[in-house]
Amino acid sequence: MAYDNRIIEQVQSLNDIVDVISSYIPLKRTGRSLKACCPFHQEKTPSFIVNPERQVFHCFGCGEGGDVLSFVMKYEQLTFPEALKLLADRAHFELPATSFQRSEKSNSGLLYQIYEVAQAFYHSNFMKLSIAEKARAYWKSRGFGEKEAIQFGIGFAQDDWRKLFEHLSQKGFHEEAMVRSGLIAKPSSQKTPYDLFRNRLMFPIRNAQGRVIAFGGRVLADEMPKYLNSPETDIFKKRREFYGLSVAKGTFIGQGSIRQIIIVEGYLDCLQLQVHGFLNTVATLGTALTEDHVRILKRYADEAILVYDGDRAGEQAAVRSLDVFLEEDMSAKAVGLPDALDPDDFLRSKGAEAFHEQLLEAQDIFDFKLNVLLGRFNKLDSSGLLKITGEFLDTLAKIKNQVLLDRYLKKLAGSLGVEERSLKIELEKLKAKKVTRSSNALEVSTRSAASSPILPYEKLILTCLLQNPSYLEKLLEALPTYEFENEQAREFFEILRRQISERAELFSSTHLMNELKDDRLKVFATELLVSELPEGEALEQVFQDCLAKIEQVLLDKELKEIKHRIQQAERDKDLPLVNQLLQDYQGLLEGSRRRKENLKK
Repeated sequence: MAYDNRIIEQVQSLNDIVDVISSYIPLKRTGRSLKACCPFHQEKTPSFIVNPERQVFHCFGCGEGGDVLSFVMKYEQLTFPEALKLLADRAHFELPATSFQRSEKSNSGLLYQIYEVAQAFYHSNFMKLSIAEKARAYWKSRGFGEKEAIQFGIGFAQDDWRKLFEHLSQKGFHEEAMVRSGLIAKPSSQKTPYDLFRNRLMFPIRNAQGRVIAFGGRVLADEMPKYLNSPETDIFKKRREFYGLSVAKGTFIGQGSIRQIIIVEGYLDCLQLQVHGFLNTVATLGTALTEDHVRILKRYADEAILVYDGDRAGEQAAVRSLDVFLEEDMSAKAVGLPDALDPDDFLRSKGAEAFHEQLLEAQDIFDFKLNVLLGRFNKLDSSGLLKITGEFLDTLAKIKNQVLLDRYLKKLAGSLGVEERSLKIELEKLKAKKVTRSSNALEVSTRSAASSPILPYEKLILTCLLQNPSYLEKLLEALPTYEFENEQAREFFEILRRQISERAELFSSTHLMNELKDDRLKVFATELLVSELPEGEALEQVFQDCLAKIEQVLLDKELKEIKHRIQQAERDKDLPLVNQLLQDYQGLLEGSRRRKENLKK
């Protein structure tokens, strides 16, 4: 681990998990814990639990769990060092320089460094090199100047095969790391690595925290593809990132208390909008809008406005996005620009005020899709009617909110001139088909999950140990040779036993979580840590009941084994062995009876 555990625990101690998580999502007190709807999956009934005593969270819906660092990493999409630094800054705690430098040698940290150096290199090229004049002229032709180039870190990749490679090499980066970053290509058929981007205007793509994680390059010659993005890496996943989010983050504005975000397709569209004052603008990265995109947007905004190019392709892209927004239960509207203009062209020709008027006329995305389909198909024709209803029923099947569903069904029935009841019947048929198609996969998944169940009493006794570590001695005394049946429980118990034995009264759930290297075990631990058990004598009774249950399970196994041996001895007509085994059987039963009587006393 790059950081000393003492540093990590110090940062954690300065950041109460309730304070941190409640700054992202509202928490509601319930007993000794707090509840919320999980921010990592869609749900209506809260199953996300935060335990302030143990400083952990766990979602019983999707299985996510961890400590305050895990939450920040997951919510903000940060690496461990980045999350630690964010929490350290939040608590005004200065991390030791040596620790932070060591962390940057990690895989992700190294990629961030490469992209930071590459960004400075490309930007310097754009601002200073005479051969970048063509790039600067193109930039100017799109209505931007030096100020905007500096503001957005615009760069230029020279028309040369190895300029960036040589620059990164001089900075001390190894070839393997450069190839892993995606900025340097080295096909297996070639021995010599070369720059991915050549003769392109470079747009740095930043994550929500403002760190460069990729580039988009616009070609400056008649070549294809016109736009080229960095390949996906450990720090860049196209389906989760937006261009412009680091600027837009925290600036989402709208009518009243509704926070809005504007979504466009291209880099220049996004930049033009932000320059004209629409800071709450992001662009997708040449890919269709995904569920991950919408889930990320929901952290910052209540409503999305899709501004699509005023042509058939742009219209179709907006239509495809409808289902994603409905499925993720996020409000969305659509704006179709006139005269086949894209947002960049519209702003430069008509100005910010005219664009603002377009936003005010944004259609509910359901109405937008309905108008698009009515424009393509004739609802008075049976074939056209079937196509419209087929498209819409598939969309309606994804809506989770019943009120919204009823509203849309009523509106669709009225627009098409059909009975609302008929649409509901067809919708139920469609849903039934989808359930049937997924039932086999669900059955396989359920069987797989149940193939190695965690026994309730094993889970309960581990929870008792976490709540009262002194029970470990009693457990080892009563069941010195017991092995947990479930592999995960067995693995976790070994770590827990070592922790309690080594740290004694210094044992803490925070230290335990930091020692767990396996994410699977961390989630298992958080599920146990957020579970609430009674205290005092009631907890003691729960613990003793668990011991009794385990003893009974072990006894039943032993009795079953003796029965099997008796049957075998009888088949072999070995009467002395049969008598001996019968005595053993009776002895076990008598011993069990005495233990039960002692427990009652």
